[in-house]
Amino acid sequence: MKTFKEFMEHPNCGTPDCCGQCSTVSEAESWEAGYKRRVVKTTKPEHKEKGMNWRIKGKERPEISIKLYKEKPSQEEFNKQMRRVAGHEFGG
Repeated sequence: MKTFKEFMEHPNCGTPDCCGQCSTVSEAESWEAGYKRRVVKTTKPEHKEKGMNWRIKGKERPEISIKLYKEKPSQEEFNKQMRRVAGHEFGG
């Protein structure tokens, strides 16, 4: 989280209007890289019993499943679920 001083000096950081030169900019993972890393086959027997073979794992807590799927979800579905989760985290 940015401090008040950082916010005043760089109010557009984290937005499309960001200058990209300040120290408050973090290297964000691309959507494609996140999809490859976070969409994995499930290993839990209780998921398999329900016919679910794929899951989107949490970022900070990989043991948490964001959502379970019978078929591998598409990049579009992954993006949709990540926006949904971000809405809960950031009130968007």
